[in-house]
Amino acid sequence: MKRSFLRPVPAVVLACSLLFGACAAPQPIPIGQVMQSARSGESAQRVIETLRSSKTTYALRGSDFGKLRNAGVPDAVLDHVQQQFFDDVDLLTRYWVLGDSVGGCVRCVPLEVDLSDPAAPRMTSTSTSPSVAHPQGMPSWYRPYSPRREEVSLPQIREMARSGISEQALLEQLRNRRLDHVVGVGGIGTVRTRPLAGISGSELAQLYSDGVPDAVIDEVQTIFLGQFVETERLRYQNLGKGPGKSPQGFGKH
Repeated sequence: MKRSFLRPVPAVVLACSLLFGACAAPQPIPIGQVMQSARSGESAQRVIETLRSSKTTYALRGSDFGKLRNAGVPDAVLDHVQQQFFDDVDLLTRYWVLGDSVGGCVRCVPLEVDLSDPAAPRMTSTSTSPSVAHPQGMPSWYRPYSPRREEVSLPQIREMARSGISEQALLEQLRNRRLDHVVGVGGIGTVRTRPLAGISGSELAQLYSDGVPDAVIDEVQTIFLGQFVETERLRYQNLGKGPGKSPQGFGKH
């Protein structure tokens, strides 16, 4: 009977295999490439498919959606970008509540975008370190949600901006209110594994087109993100740990 032996894999071959695997991993798409694709007439569906296959997620401020629309990016792409971000936020919030994390995986968290100069956009990774205050992957402009009695809707924000109220006064009003009908939306007919984002990218872009100040639209996105994280935190807390219990390793907010 012949014996068969497993020969050790040469270190050079193993290194090449690991290198090939790293090179084969999809790379995130620069936001500038999305803008260029729009200018070149590439279809919205093709851009969305490219973002999906590359597993690219952007953390955009509210006014960024208006800037991207002005650069020719279709509304369908804007809506995909916003929904993909909140899909990731939902997943990262679940990890946070259950005491899990993605470690130091840079590719596992959204990319924060700086469109202050649309001609030279920049991207940086969001935090990959666990935090008591918030889940991993939150952008630098994230602010935890605090309970508020009064509500405000996007149409009301638009009307206040049109009424001539100053930017600062409008910001002060927003910071004392919660957004109406932006979490738990979609109805029973919506089949998704993640919650539907209650404010779409195209809605934020429309606020921009309607003349709502950038700082106000940015504040809308900030409030929405904090409100969404708090809603999902409570949902996963109640599902996984029981009502009234704090996530393992984290304090109550």
